[in-house]
Amino acid sequence: MGKNKKSYAKILPIITITFTLIVGIFGALIINYQIGSTADRQEKYLGDALSLQLAKVAKTSIINQDILSLQIEIDEVLAIEGLKYVAVYDASSQILAKAKKVSQKNSVENLGSKYTSPITIETEIVGYALIQFDNKFFEAYFKVLNITICLLFVSIFSLLIYTSIKLGKDFSLRLNRIIQQLPSDGEGPMDELSMLEKRLEPLISARVKNQQPYIEEKYEESTILAINCKNLTILKTRVNPEHLESLMSQFDTLINDTAAIYGAVRLKAGQRCVYLKFKGKSGEDAHPLRALCCSSVIHKLSQKLLDAQGIKLELASAILSVEYKNFSSQLLQESSCEEHLNSLQLMLDQAVDDEILLDGQTKEHDSLKEVLLSPPSSKSLLFRVEGLGDICEKLTRQQIEILARDI
Repeated sequence: MGKNKKSYAKILPIITITFTLIVGIFGALIINYQIGSTADRQEKYLGDALSLQLAKVAKTSIINQDILSLQIEIDEVLAIEGLKYVAVYDASSQILAKAKKVSQKNSVENLGSKYTSPITIETEIVGYALIQFDNKFFEAYFKVLNITICLLFVSIFSLLIYTSIKLGKDFSLRLNRIIQQLPSDGEGPMDELSMLEKRLEPLISARVKNQQPYIEEKYEESTILAINCKNLTILKTRVNPEHLESLMSQFDTLINDTAAIYGAVRLKAGQRCVYLKFKGKSGEDAHPLRALCCSSVIHKLSQKLLDAQGIKLELASAILSVEYKNFSSQLLQESSCEEHLNSLQLMLDQAVDDEILLDGQTKEHDSLKEVLLSPPSSKSLLFRVEGLGDICEKLTRQQIEILARDI
């Protein structure tokens, strides 16, 4: 798999565990604070309400000085779940009646805060009603909630950690498989993405070398692809202009997308032709094969347009490999290019619908060894493409599936 200084099979789980611990600690503190605040508010609200209720029911017994009835009322209030101590005092804070739940043997007294309400007759205070809760009552109630939340957090975090471990291993394995298929220049240990970036750099980076603006003996090897829409003139007269413009605009988009995949530059178009230039990056660059695959993809995409729009574009293509000097004069450069375009036009005049033609020089390029070629006729100096070969056929099929999704 190669030597990796930092493997994502380890990095992702470490990040997830760190994130889990941080979120878990802060989450536990926040939730514990919120639950504690909620419990205190509920206890205060309930304590004030019960002491006020006790003050109201005790008023009659105090007026009548009926201590027995007062004791009965206090016992009834004490029966409410959660209450531990209930008492009624007179105005001088002397106990008139009280009740207290008996604690279990060897249990520690755990009384909560005192909640007191005055007992008034008209505007005069004649006594006080006092209640106290058992703290364990609220602790037990919120303990269940705490345990439930903890279990929920543990389940979520366990799932995250398991997923990160599984994804990390899969991510690392897939990256290493790709890395092993790329050329290596003996780089040192590094993580998978850095290693992949390092190995892809020679393939995708545009290397700009310091060179003179013009070198007289510098020649450029390129392949030019010409695509002719043979029935464009007829379509202009028979198809609704708006429909035709929409169709050709979509066709333009497909050509531009395909050209971008194969690294082509679109040249100035002719009356019915599209010209794409495939510049050779080195003597061994497969620019003729790139041009041929690009042409094949565009032809097949026109069939997709026929299925979607109901209009057939009769396309014919010609491919010409050229070598010309990089003139410092733009006029000379354009004149040289015009000569190649004229040659392509002569080739297109011999092509029929859905045919791709190559000249003899292009046919001899090493990149086209697997391509099936045959002359259109016994006297023809051109060659017709019959098949691209298994590898190129598979590649172009995949590209067509992607490009045709928006048709």
